[in-house]
Amino acid sequence: MATPLVAWAASATAAAGQVTANPDVFLDPAAYRLYTAALSNWRTLDQSVVRYTARIEQRIAAAIRTPLKDRVVYRNETAARAFWDRDYEPVVQVLGTRSRYPGRDIAVREGDLDWLDDLPFDQPFEPGGDRLLFGLTDPDADYFRVDVDGRESYESGDSFWFAHPLAAGADAHYRFRSGDTLTVSFPDGRSLTAVQLEVLPREADAHRITGTLWIEPESGALVRAVYRLSRRFDAIRDIPELQREEDNGTFRYVPGIFKPWTFDLKMIAVDYGLWDFKVWLPRSMRMEGEVAAGILKMPVSMDLAYRIESVATVDDLAATETQAAATGQAAPNQTAPATPDPGADGLREVHFDTRAEALAFIAELLSEGDAPYELMDESEEAARNRESLLIVPRERSRVAENPHLPPPIWEEAAGFPSDAELQAYVENLAKLPAPPSGRSPLSWGLGWAGGGKLRYNRVEGLAAGGTFGAELGRRFSLQATGLLGLANLRPDVHLEIERSTILRRLSLEAFHELRATDRQGSYLGLRNSLTAFFLGTDNGDYYRASGGALAWRPPGLARESYEFRLFAERQRTVVKETDFAVFKAFSDGWTFRPNPAVDDVDVAGAEARWAPWWGNDPTRPQLGLEAQARGAAWRFADGPASDGRTGDRYLEAKAVARAAVPLSGGEWSAWRLGAQVGAGTIWGKAPAQRLWHAGGPATLRGHGPAAAFGTSTLLGRLEVARTYHGIGASLFGDAAWAGDRDRFDGRDFLYGVGLGASILDGLLRFDVARGLNGPSPGFRVHLELDAIL
Repeated sequence: MATPLVAWAASATAAAGQVTANPDVFLDPAAYRLYTAALSNWRTLDQSVVRYTARIEQRIAAAIRTPLKDRVVYRNETAARAFWDRDYEPVVQVLGTRSRYPGRDIAVREGDLDWLDDLPFDQPFEPGGDRLLFGLTDPDADYFRVDVDGRESYESGDSFWFAHPLAAGADAHYRFRSGDTLTVSFPDGRSLTAVQLEVLPREADAHRITGTLWIEPESGALVRAVYRLSRRFDAIRDIPELQREEDNGTFRYVPGIFKPWTFDLKMIAVDYGLWDFKVWLPRSMRMEGEVAAGILKMPVSMDLAYRIESVATVDDLAATETQAAATGQAAPNQTAPATPDPGADGLREVHFDTRAEALAFIAELLSEGDAPYELMDESEEAARNRESLLIVPRERSRVAENPHLPPPIWEEAAGFPSDAELQAYVENLAKLPAPPSGRSPLSWGLGWAGGGKLRYNRVEGLAAGGTFGAELGRRFSLQATGLLGLANLRPDVHLEIERSTILRRLSLEAFHELRATDRQGSYLGLRNSLTAFFLGTDNGDYYRASGGALAWRPPGLARESYEFRLFAERQRTVVKETDFAVFKAFSDGWTFRPNPAVDDVDVAGAEARWAPWWGNDPTRPQLGLEAQARGAAWRFADGPASDGRTGDRYLEAKAVARAAVPLSGGEWSAWRLGAQVGAGTIWGKAPAQRLWHAGGPATLRGHGPAAAFGTSTLLGRLEVARTYHGIGASLFGDAAWAGDRDRFDGRDFLYGVGLGASILDGLLRFDVARGLNGPSPGFRVHLELDAIL
């Protein structure tokens, strides 16, 4: 431990005897000293700030998460100047704001939406409010609370809340431990030391946080805080009113595929700066989390940056009055506004003590003939429910082009935490011990509800099953999945023990399950189930795998951009068991195509996949890469083959590069170009189920599955799309080849062309394609999820 902490830790030993809380609440004497200093500061220091002026920048983004990429469906950047006074309502000058989401431009053009209607910023940080959530400024929201007796009240109220680590009764929820030190340096060369106070929940619970507070030990001021929820929040489970509605059947018409409704807070990081070495005021905040409705997952991020311009404290006013008395002069009117400077930046260091003076100042500003700002009438609908007086540009269109607007949240910018700092915050959270498992550690679901299973294919027919999950403590969890196909009456079972941290997941798996030969094709997912059940098009080829694996993946709140697996399994042939499809029910002689035979083998090896995606802004080029490799040794499960072979080993690799390039237009109404190229090959002798296939929506539209196959493959795709507020139409062409690389002939390429319609940048896509050559050219209909455009 650093010297500054040791120096005063010893003196805290005697003071620790004065603790009246639970005897195990402080894990060391230094933690007691830090906690009491922070508690005292929390209750008293806020009264020292009389008023302040700050320029505030805020940026928000929300996306839909898919395996290919995160599709940004909402973003906003806002810049404002705030004039806060502890005795009066705040005044906010809107410098600029820019929102982007599907349909917004139409609503604005039709007069149904004004930019102020969806302005996400209202009230600046209130020094008398809580400092752990200064970015959420709803004055009526009770985000942090603890009952007087220190127990949660799950039946009181219908809103979500956190147990505050510095509230009365917090000892019933948390324990505290001191940690390392943090040195804060200032431009003039001075520095100070802050000490970590780890906040450790007594049990994992959606109402408790886990994290670290950095406290300046002498004053007890909060310098930095990094924390997260100690357990995922489930709306129906953790909000009493929703639980009652669920029990009454209110949500029975919500498809199970869109349940449960959860929110997982990855991180909140707040930073404070010491203004003029007098008071600590906010500097930045970062929030990252994920909202989920069943299979629909939406990562959400928010940044706030405060640039403090002036501060008046109680001591400042007292000093002014003392100086005036000593000189025999009347104290200057501290409440009078400064002379306005209505330049391009708008208002500058101006303070108000009364609403009347604020209005007088606005009137003075408006008396200037070319003044760009005006007071917004509170009778206007967009201003009615706001907590602040709003000063807005007279020319409202200026807000979207103001030079003070920050860049989108995915770009680094001055005043906001850098990517390296954010990574350091996450690593700090990862070092904290895992809290003991709390109440409701078990979960289960049937069908699509609660993570269960429901699918359709020509081997199992309709297959349904459920999942059971249990939290084992120390970041370990157990999940069991069972599935039974009604056509083959053979169960699928998958057991997984996982250790999950904020940095990674490590899982040990045992399974006996149906598997698709192409693991990345999602042929056992929703898309293929729908086309198989309704259209009679099952693009997957299947086998049964029984064995075990050890897998390393990204954390649960990250996109599945990589995976590494060690596996050992037995692979067996399966056969087609059904010939039913809704739109083929009355077609005489129609049947599903047979499932191709595979080699029955025992195989052990390793596989890796890496799939980064670069770019979030649709007005700029976006690039993606998917690279996979597998190496394994295998033998025939039932003895040597007829030619005497007992087995072999192989190495395979495949890489696919993708690009989406804007041609003209903006974010939601534009012409865009999409391209994809890929290649794969196998070295050595591989079982039949490892051959590359070309055909179907993932590789070659307009052709059936396995139109060509072999030890090597080449593929390409090019399309031009016109998008209009989330709806797109495209013209495309595909080309692919599969075979033996030693016998490659360019004349063997297969081609297909067609027209497509998509929603939200390819999230859901419907294509009509025609094969131009090959074994069975003709028109085909394809349903895709997670396409390039």
